[in-house]
Order: sequence, then C-alpha cells, then structure tokens
Amino acid sequence: MRKLNRILIPTDFSDGARKAYSYIDSLLDVFGGEVDIIHIVPTIKYLHESMKKVGYPFSLDQDVYPHIVEDNESRVNDELEKYISVKHRGKAVVKIGRKAYEVVLEYAHNQKYDLILMGAQGTHADHIIRGHVTEKVIRFSRIPVLSISGTIMPENTENVLVPTDFSDFSLKALLPAAIMAGRLKSEITLFHVKELHGSEPENDNNSDDNAIQKFRKKVIKKIDAFLEARPKALLSLISDDDESLILHLERDDETYRIPLDIEQVRGVSAHYEIVDFAEENADMIVIATHGRSGLAHMFMGSTTEKVVQWAKIPVLTIRPKEMHKK
Repeated sequence: MRKLNRILIPTDFSDGARKAYSYIDSLLDVFGGEVDIIHIVPTIKYLHESMKKVGYPFSLDQDVYPHIVEDNESRVNDELEKYISVKHRGKAVVKIGRKAYEVVLEYAHNQKYDLILMGAQGTHADHIIRGHVTEKVIRFSRIPVLSISGTIMPENTENVLVPTDFSDFSLKALLPAAIMAGRLKSEITLFHVKELHGSEPENDNNSDDNAIQKFRKKVIKKIDAFLEARPKALLSLISDDDESLILHLERDDETYRIPLDIEQVRGVSAHYEIVDFAEENADMIVIATHGRSGLAHMFMGSTTEKVVQWAKIPVLTIRPKEMHKK
C-alpha cells in the first residue's frame, strides 16, 4: 500500500455511503491526502433502445444525460463541501455506466488512486453488512479497498487484525497492516483459525503450554522467512527482553515499533471465527484477497469475501500484485 495521497469514494448519496466521509477525513488527518467523490449515473439500456426504434425527436445521450450529470455534479460537490474538510477536499466526479462497480474500477485504475473507500450499503433484513457494489469493487480492484461500517473511527483504532493461513499470500497483508498500525499507534494481532478438519501447523494443542510455544516458534520462523525475502518492505520482526514480539517498520523517514500478538483458535468455519474474534478484540481487519471469479472464486475466495461481508468494523482488502493478471 502506497501513501494515501489520492482517495476515491463512490457514493449513491445513501446514509451507508456517507459512513465513509467522516472516517476518511479523520484518517487523512494522520496520513494526509485528498478525497474525490464519484457518483455513477446508471444507463437506461432498454429505454435507450426503445426510443431509437420508435424514433423520438430527442436523444438520451445528447438531451437527457448531460442534464442528469450536471445535476449530480452539483449534489456531489454539496457532499464534498458538507462532509470533507477543505484541506482534504478534492473534486466531484460523475460518470455514466450500466454497472456501477465496473465504472468505479475503470476510473480508479486509470487515475491511479491509492485507495478506494466504500461505505457499507447492506440491508438490515438479512444482516449482511456490505452491499453488492462494495462486494464487486473489493473482488476485482487492483487498488486497496477500505470498506466502512459501524462507528469506530481511525483515532480509536487500538488493534488491527490480520487473518492468516501462514501462506505468503496471506502474509502480504502484514505490511499494509503495519503501515496502518504504525501511523494509528495501534497493535497488530496475527490471527489463525485451525479448522477442525485439519490445517498447518499440525499437532498443536492450545491447552498445552509446550505446544503453544512450539506453535509460536513456527509462526515466528514463517514470518521471519517471509520478511527476509522482501527487504524492500523495510519491515522486520524483533523480540523484546520479555519475548514480546515487535514489528519494526521504517517508512517515510520515520520508524515505528508495533506490538505483535499471535492468536490461534479452533473452529469449523474460518470466516466465522475471524468475524467473531474481531467483534470483541479488533478495530480494523486487514486481509488479502484473491480477486478471483467463477469456480476459482467459489473454492478459494470465499473466506475473505465472507469476512468482508459480515464484519462490523472497517476492513482493508489488499490484492497482491501477482494476482492482478488472474
């Protein structure tokens, strides 16, 4: 995750979308940067085709959409002026498209934004926290996506949760988590769910002190190997005198020492255990996402997607670069 110089917030003017405004304004008081807000005007495909066939004397593209865009630009500017402080205020963007998430992603990628911020837009009836557009943006974005729900603000972030299966893929969320935790003066919990049908590391028993120490040593070894292979990250793992773990981060001519805890629980469902633990013990989740679709998504992308869908705290999703072409 790079500096947060440019942030894009999609909006549909709902209360759910507006959850993002105050959060990002507070976050940028720490990171610095500028916010643009984008609204997508949906195309009316079938009406457009019907008007062509009937031969109406006006065109949606030339006579209708320009007025809609102008009106919505005014609304987006009102959102910026009302909710974003002058020092972080960027521009209003209005685009036309049939699928909102595709238009958002195309614009964000082309304009090289550093972060997309999404407000929760779910329904209370089925308790799903994040809505369809947010889900699609997260799944296909090459840019980190921070989705907001609830009322936890950046300055109240005390613990950042990083779910992991100890693969290099999942550990790539560690650097963005360290950047967030370092600037927000919070701790990191590296969290592993040992599913009941079996997962690595093997032969661990949470009730046995020796097994816990053995598990801890395995995890430290995995993290060390992962970080040593990425010296440009300027992130290292050290132990204090009392054997507490510290992530040492050098970033933007500053040094951060971030307390690191390691937790493992047993459970049938990884996403359920992650969300359940986070509700009581974390203020933000940082997690890697495959960004897959089709059958690959069905079998491999479900844990991250379900965590994103159900978590009641901010979730930052990171898609590693090697997954961008898949």
